[in-house]
Amino acid sequence: MERANLAAVVVALGLTGASAQARCADVALVLAIDASGSVSDADFYLQTAGYYAALNHPDVIVALAEAGTVDLAAVFWADSAYKPQIIGWHRVDHPSDARAFAKALIAEPRLVAGNTDIGVGIYAALDLFAEPGRCAHKAIIDISGDGRSSFPARRHNHQALSPARQKALDRGIVINALAITSEDLKLGEYYAKYVSGGFGSFVMEVGSFETFHVAITQKLARELLSEITITRLEPHAPG
Repeated sequence: MERANLAAVVVALGLTGASAQARCADVALVLAIDASGSVSDADFYLQTAGYYAALNHPDVIVALAEAGTVDLAAVFWADSAYKPQIIGWHRVDHPSDARAFAKALIAEPRLVAGNTDIGVGIYAALDLFAEPGRCAHKAIIDISGDGRSSFPARRHNHQALSPARQKALDRGIVINALAITSEDLKLGEYYAKYVSGGFGSFVMEVGSFETFHVAITQKLARELLSEITITRLEPHAPG
């Protein structure tokens, strides 16, 4: 992004000078992690261990530094009947900040299960982006999972995928996905059509949870350094 364009966005968001530098991230990234019933406890651990390894990997550490000011958060999503688990925003200014976030991620106990309601993860990420004072020049939701969104009998609290995805795209938030294809060889195609979206979005595939750490390392490095795009993620006033 050209500096002039970036400055224009900062002004449009109502931020100038030191306040913009202090409050706005260059990249705000939410890791939305599948913890539904199709993911065994062992596979759940392989996912969190994979993110831990990735966030400590030299390639990702370099990408974090080159991306500028990066804010990280995480969501463990599953059935709409469960409240998603949240690990709040961590600002990464140093490799030790990435390690601290990775430790929080791998230490989080699993409290959710049930249907594969991808919309739960997207809505939870949107809530994180909407926190008071939150703003970023690039906002990304990083979804990983091993199944397609469930279509249960309509419940009053069901959080459908399609409107959640559209709400994110309307706000200029990019959704990237990592499809774990061990049980569904065409899951990547499904993610590309119904889950990912936004300028420069992409889907990657990995064949098993055992090699998840390799794929998520490549994915994080790629999305952190993907072309900077202007989002409509405006800061929200307290209250």
